[in-house]
Amino acid sequence: MKKRALISLSDKSNVLLFAHKLQELGYEIISSGGTANYLEKNGTKVTLVSSITNFPEIMDGRVKTLNPYIHGGILANREIPDHLNQAENLNIGLIDIVCVNLYPFKKTLLNPNASHEDLIENIDIGGPTLIRSAAKNYKSVYVVTDSEDYDKTIEVLKSGEDALKFRQYLAKKAFTLTADYDSAIANYFMKLTKDDSHLSVSAPLQNHLRYGENPHQSANFYQEESFIKLLHGKQLSYNNLLDIDAALKTIIKFKDSPTVAIFKHTNPCGIASGDSLSDAYQKAFLTDTLSPFGGIVIVNKTLDLECAKSINKVFTEIIIAPQYEDGVLEFLQKKKDRRLLTYDQQEIIKLKDKKSIISCMDGFLAQDNDIDQDNQTQWQVVTNRKPTEQEWQALKFGWNSVSSLKSNAVAFTTHDRTIGLGIGQTSRIDSTEIAISKARKFSLPLQNSICASDGFFPFRDSIDHLVQYGVKAIIQPGGSKGDPEVIQACNEHDIAMVMTYTRHFRH
Repeated sequence: MKKRALISLSDKSNVLLFAHKLQELGYEIISSGGTANYLEKNGTKVTLVSSITNFPEIMDGRVKTLNPYIHGGILANREIPDHLNQAENLNIGLIDIVCVNLYPFKKTLLNPNASHEDLIENIDIGGPTLIRSAAKNYKSVYVVTDSEDYDKTIEVLKSGEDALKFRQYLAKKAFTLTADYDSAIANYFMKLTKDDSHLSVSAPLQNHLRYGENPHQSANFYQEESFIKLLHGKQLSYNNLLDIDAALKTIIKFKDSPTVAIFKHTNPCGIASGDSLSDAYQKAFLTDTLSPFGGIVIVNKTLDLECAKSINKVFTEIIIAPQYEDGVLEFLQKKKDRRLLTYDQQEIIKLKDKKSIISCMDGFLAQDNDIDQDNQTQWQVVTNRKPTEQEWQALKFGWNSVSSLKSNAVAFTTHDRTIGLGIGQTSRIDSTEIAISKARKFSLPLQNSICASDGFFPFRDSIDHLVQYGVKAIIQPGGSKGDPEVIQACNEHDIAMVMTYTRHFRH
C-alpha cells in the first residue's frame, strides 16, 4: 500500500529537506494552498488535496481539508478490519504522516496594529482538525507539529521499528499545541466580551528547576515569552525567579531618576534614587548593610562600571539591568556563579495589563497586577498642614516603596531613599517598631522623614509614637473608622497626612 504524508504549514521552516527525505523513503506528499506552491516551486512533487477530495479549495482557503477523503484516511484505525474495508470500498487512501502547524494567531495578537478581522482570519480551523485527528489515531499515524521533530521522525521511519512511544510523544505535543492555541483564542474573546467566567491558563515549559522553595519540592517554570535574559551564571532557581518577579514589579515604579533596589526573599531591603546609579546604590545599601549579602540588585538604567564595582564589594547573587556598559559584563563575570540578567523595560510595562495567578486549594486566584494602579488626582491632604514640596516628593517615593513590601508594611523614607522598613508583620505597630529599629540600627536619622503605610492606621497610637522620632508627614490609604481620630492626632502634632484611597496589601 502506498505510504502518504500530508503537509500543510503556516511556518515552512526546514520543511523542504523533511519533504525530500520523506519522498526518498517512498512517501507520496499531499498538500494544498501555499504549502503546495512552496514545495512544488522548490522541486518537491505534490499531490493536491483538491485532486483527492474532487472538490476545490473554497472561501479563500477557509475550506480545503475538511473532507472525509482526508480525515477518513487519517482516522481509519489500522487495527480494525471494518475501518480498512470501509476505506477501501469508498476509495479512501490512508494517510500515515500529518505534518501541520497553525496560522499565527498568537503572533498576530501581539501586533498592536492587528485588527479584529486580522485576528479572526488567523484562527485556524483545518489545521487543528487535522492535528487532532492524527493525534487521536497516534497508534497508526505520525503527527508532526514541530520542525524540531523532523530529523527524529526521519530517523525513526528509517529504522523500520515500531515507534509507539515516539508517536505518543508526538501526539502529546500535538494536543498541547491545540490546547494552547484554543486557550489564546478563548482568552481573546473573553477580553473582547469582558467575560471572566472561565480562566484558561496555558504556557510552555521554560525550565526544569533543580527544586522548588525547598530541596524536597520538585518544580518547573512555565512562561509564554520571557522578557528577561540570563547572560551569565547558573540556572535560575524557584526562589530566584520569585525574587526577580518582585524586583521587576518594583523597579517599574521608578522611571525617571537613576534608581537601585536591593532585594532579599521578595522584599526590598533598600531602595534609592540618585544623580547616578552609584549614588543610588550607596544610599540603598545604607538602608540595611547586613541584608544585601546574597541578595539581588536591580537598576533602572544602563549599569556602569562605577556602580558595578560598588555592587561587587558585597556578595550579590543576582544583578539585573536593562543594559550593561562596555566592559561591565566582563568585570562582573569574574565571579562565575553570579547570575547576570538583562530585561526589556517595554515588556515589563506590559505586566500592568496582565493577570497575576496563583494556585489556591486546587484552584486558582487571579487578579490584576498591582502596577500603576494609583491615581494621584484622588490623593487628598486631610490635615490642617499641607506637605511641603520636598515632603510631597518624599511621600511619593515612600508610597512607591511601601507598595513593594509584604503586609503589614511601613516605610520611612526621604525624597530619594528608604531609611527604615517594617515588613510582613501581623500588626502595624510591630511593623512600625521594626522600621524604627532598623533605622536606628544602621544610624539613619528619622528626623524630618515621612512614613508610608500600605494599609490604614486604625488608631492614633501609631501617630503618637511616630511624632517622637521627628516624622513630618504620613501617607496611607485611609478608610478606617478611626480616620477622624488619626487625623486629629496629626493636627495636634503638626504632621501633614495624605490619604491615597488605594491600599497595597501584599500577602
